[in-house]
Amino acid sequence: MLDIMIFFNTAMETLSHIHRSLGRLLVQPILTAVLLTGLYAGYHCVHEWSIVEGLWIAFFETNAGRAVRLREREDAILQAELRHLAEANRVIDQLLEQVLDRAPNSARARLDVIHNGVTGLTGVGLLRYDIANSVAGPGHAAGPLVQNRPLAEWGEFLPALLEGACQVADPGRLRAAGIRSRMESLNVGTVLVCPVADLQGRLLGAVFLLWDAGIRVPEGADMEFLSDFVRRIGSQIATVLNLRLVGIAPKS
Repeated sequence: MLDIMIFFNTAMETLSHIHRSLGRLLVQPILTAVLLTGLYAGYHCVHEWSIVEGLWIAFFETNAGRAVRLREREDAILQAELRHLAEANRVIDQLLEQVLDRAPNSARARLDVIHNGVTGLTGVGLLRYDIANSVAGPGHAAGPLVQNRPLAEWGEFLPALLEGACQVADPGRLRAAGIRSRMESLNVGTVLVCPVADLQGRLLGAVFLLWDAGIRVPEGADMEFLSDFVRRIGSQIATVLNLRLVGIAPKS
């Protein structure tokens, strides 16, 4: 009987020693696993702005469900961008119509936007411009929205635009054949070009105000007043363009 009790006590002491050793060995890995699991779940909760959705995505969502969710998110982003673009275009058209109203004899007002263009064989970015928006007065068509034209066509306008000034030009005397032929096809006799520049002075594009050939245009102080008005409209358009880039819908 004494031998049995000694064996039992020895076994209990051995099991107790093993338990204490395993406990010390397992505490750190268990705490690490709990911490990492909490961080993983917390990331998804913060990313989804919801505890329930975050925990579901972290621990229960399948690969198929994740693919559907990502596709739905991409569709929602695309729809939001389309709405912002439509709202920005509506506001820009309203601003261009204000330009037409201020110059009642004018035929068209349009917005040309500068962009990075394409990269040539030398790796140098070639600046381009697009006719992004165009409005027309009664009896006139807005004209084609030409895309991806070389900014070199603005050779006569660019120095003044970079200085924040407007310039009046005769399309028939422009050196760039592309822009000259397009204006002649629209029977343009005089054009006023004013900068679209943001508050940092960055030139984003230009507003073109077009008069038909043979139409009397403002002169002297009247043209200066009109140029100042179009320049201020250009600043407002630049704000709309910047808001569109960051995905904020402009307010009219």
